Amino acid sequence: MYRFDYAFLLHEIWVAVSYVPLTLMLASVPVAFGLIFGSLLAIIRIHRVPVLHEIVRAYVVLVRGMPMVLVMLILYFSFVYGFDALAEALGWSLRSGKIPDLVFALVVLSFLAVAFMSESIHTALQSVPPGQIEAAQSIGMTAPAIYRRVIIPQALPVAIPILGNTLIGQAKGTALVYMIGVTDLITGVKIEANATYRYLEAYIACALIYWALCVGIEQGVRLLNAKVRTHYKEVAA
Repeated sequence: MYRFDYAFLLHEIWVAVSYVPLTLMLASVPVAFGLIFGSLLAIIRIHRVPVLHEIVRAYVVLVRGMPMVLVMLILYFSFVYGFDALAEALGWSLRSGKIPDLVFALVVLSFLAVAFMSESIHTALQSVPPGQIEAAQSIGMTAPAIYRRVIIPQALPVAIPILGNTLIGQAKGTALVYMIGVTDLITGVKIEANATYRYLEAYIACALIYWALCVGIEQGVRLLNAKVRTHYKEVAA
């Protein structure tokens, strides 16, 4: 009969906690890139820039339409082989095998985050009534001024909860980086469990840490959204 070991569970929780900084980095860095480049792609789609609009749309549909793990593996091997081919063509001695897997993990996760966040930002920007944009244009406001004074104040409260969900998804998605050689939270506790075969305790410890991270992110997003709404209400008043 299997006896649950609470002491080992606590040990695994502490092991999992030691990987929290890595998990947060794997989630936050791609989200930062996603916020910057995703905004750019969303604006391209909003303004329907010739050629670029169709390329961006195809990229978003392709990435969002396949399982995340499959996209990650395809991107990882594409980057690895692509880098080696480029290095050979340029006469570099550096090869992908000498680059830390963590770097490739950040590149792959950032590539995924840009697609997901561009769609979220696109949705938020479209939530602004077209009539208000047309009214701003009619009084001679420039495009940057319209974004700063009309679109962003109304789109931001809509975007923050959506982007928060994306950040939560990224945090949970970091569990897949073990497939490209990165020792993440799950891999770390599993290594500890290999000696005792107490994988149940190990996986429960992982689940508790991921749950705590997601709850913390959710609460932080709620506070941020509340402050943003209060700020723009005060400005409008």
